[in-house]
Amino acid sequence: MDTFFYAFFVLAYIILIIWTFKSSQKELTYRSFLYIIIIGLFYDNLILAVGRFVGTGELLKILSLWRYWIHALVTPTLVLFSYGILKLADVSWMKSNIVKWLSVLVTLLLSVIEILAVLQLELKPIWDNGVLQYISTSSTNHPPYMIIGVTCVLLIGGFIIYRKTRWKWMLIGTVIMGIGSALSSFLPSGAVTNAFELILLFTLALTKIYLEKIRR
Repeated sequence: MDTFFYAFFVLAYIILIIWTFKSSQKELTYRSFLYIIIIGLFYDNLILAVGRFVGTGELLKILSLWRYWIHALVTPTLVLFSYGILKLADVSWMKSNIVKWLSVLVTLLLSVIEILAVLQLELKPIWDNGVLQYISTSSTNHPPYMIIGVTCVLLIGGFIIYRKTRWKWMLIGTVIMGIGSALSSFLPSGAVTNAFELILLFTLALTKIYLEKIRR
């Protein structure tokens, strides 16, 4: 059953990136990192959707390893997206070069933390709710620092945008994602967590489109 959900998420991300691109300003900014994040989650769900058809073996293992690499390299760029959104919202202190380079530094730091974890990965195949995937053989005792860091940045950014413009959806999407991440170990399948990710990305796309329109 979960294969169907992952296939649905793949289609949803295709629609989301087309809709976001068509509805957004056609310029490269820090906000453009959202497209990379959407593509990364598209790939993540695609590999989960087709895993049972590819079958156990080196090909699926390599494709699955790239899921972890993309997660490590792409997800931290949500920090840069948040910086771009806050700058667009005309938050005065976002115009400082110190804040800009601090955002870059935090992004790199979170990425390095996750890369170090990926370098130690050993993957094994498992079946989970009808989905064949490769997961880490080792259980980590430390919290997911990168996810916590990104979530905190999005929460702060969403709150500032709400105070500044009364636009609430970035904050709501982040709260939903945060709750989903905290409860992930109690959820019946990984597809539920991926649904929370889709909700978050949808609210971030809405925020980008809305602020670009009111700031034109």
